Amino acid sequence: MNYKVLARKYRPQNFQELIGQDILVNTLKNALNDGRLAHAFLLTGIRGIGKTTTARIIAKAFNCEGDNNNKPTFEICNNCGPCNAITKGNSLDVIEIDAASKTGVDNIREIIESVMYSTNEMRFKIYIIDEVHMLSTAAFNALLKTLEEPPNNTKFIFATTETKKIPATIISRCQRFDLKRIDQEVLINYLKSICVKEDITIDDESLKQISSSSEGSMRDALSILDQVAALSNNQIQITELRQLLGIRSKLDFIKLYKFCLDAKASEALDYYYQLIHDSTDPSDILNSLISICSDACKFAVNNNLLNEYVDEFKKISVHGITKLLRSWQVLIKGLDETKSGTNQIEIVSIIIVKLCYTSSTPMPEELIKKLDKKISNNSTNQTSTKTIENKNIDQKITTSEPLESDKTYQPIKNENTLDSEHKTNIENKISLNNFEELLTFLIENREALLHAQLVNNVVIDSFESGKISMKISENCTFDVIKHLSKFLQDKTGLKWVIEEVKKTDNKTHEEIKDINFEKKKKEIESDPIINEVKQLFPNAEIKDIE
Repeated sequence: MNYKVLARKYRPQNFQELIGQDILVNTLKNALNDGRLAHAFLLTGIRGIGKTTTARIIAKAFNCEGDNNNKPTFEICNNCGPCNAITKGNSLDVIEIDAASKTGVDNIREIIESVMYSTNEMRFKIYIIDEVHMLSTAAFNALLKTLEEPPNNTKFIFATTETKKIPATIISRCQRFDLKRIDQEVLINYLKSICVKEDITIDDESLKQISSSSEGSMRDALSILDQVAALSNNQIQITELRQLLGIRSKLDFIKLYKFCLDAKASEALDYYYQLIHDSTDPSDILNSLISICSDACKFAVNNNLLNEYVDEFKKISVHGITKLLRSWQVLIKGLDETKSGTNQIEIVSIIIVKLCYTSSTPMPEELIKKLDKKISNNSTNQTSTKTIENKNIDQKITTSEPLESDKTYQPIKNENTLDSEHKTNIENKISLNNFEELLTFLIENREALLHAQLVNNVVIDSFESGKISMKISENCTFDVIKHLSKFLQDKTGLKWVIEEVKKTDNKTHEEIKDINFEKKKKEIESDPIINEVKQLFPNAEIKDIE
């Protein structure tokens, strides 16, 4: 006696046996009971979900004659002549066509011509066209008119995995049903019932693995169960199942992912090549890492979303959602790289290295916080130093007596010769105590040209309130002393003594600024955080310090 595989042996024969498609079953039940039957149906879904099986059950519902039934019924008997003929696949009125091998318009013309004839022995003539998206454009166009207005005794049932390839004109003429992936819990319970019937011993972990590997497809789940049962003599263990499927425990991939997040590139690569040596496909490793990253992100958002390996995901979630999302981007981009490349083993190995070093890079917010803290501390220290210096200066000013030589600094006594601006300046007592205050004062009074000359072409040898000594460069374009003296006397109401010296060890304002910048730059570059960034980005350079 020939053995019948489990996928065929336990193929549903009526609506009650159809697993995981409650919406479709309830809709057809109401339609059959109310007599609201469409003339064309479109069944969509992944491979192995039950599209062809559902099409045959619908065909039985239209033609079942059990209990002297004379109209379509939801309660299929599976004992009458039409039901038996459809089950065996030898009915003359239920025609199954494989559109993958019969794609041309000539094949559709045969259907159109045969539609006009009455049924041979059943109530309805049913055309089941599998993989209907494979039909040519001309074939679809030829089918349109017949599909829209078929004879009363003719029904069409289309099955496809790729709805997007079907013209909208065809879809709009059909009643569409999207067959859902079977839930893991429903699938596990169904597999358990089959194992009891077939006297197969299996553990819960193996059931979960079969359900996960089938990706919601009943046919795939039964095929895996059938194969592993034959391998293990009906005593299924998780070890043999993983060997058969060529997969590893989820914990293995969690371990690899943790190596990557911890930036342990050497350990991650060693473990990766160990998995490859154990015949694990590199694309499976990458997909498993993507799945674990997805679970980790969900766990970081809400730890109630996962109920397995909770302790492991708690350790992973410590890295934070931002770093997990960054690893997700690396993995997803790597998935595209593996599709376009030929040597997947090496491609995935580099993706793992990239994941390790991306994980070790400090997060932008971490760098900003640390730098802000350091800058804040430096600013506090500088502020306190300046405060002490200013106090000392104030004390010196208040305790010192005016010198006789300072008479030249006194305001002009003849107030009649002073204009209103001079009077205001005297009342406000404008004083400039250092070169920086002078530069600021120039900008405030829109003396940009004079400011530029002082910054770039003048070296200040000494600066006191009322007296300046300076060395003037040959690059000056006008008489700096004359212009500066007039400006200061007009704005402050004082006569300033401005002397030119021929030699000084000081530098221009811009040169001092550059020296201070380089000094601060070296201080910042000596910081461990910045060193780590420069190692990861060797071409990075500090351009400005604010």
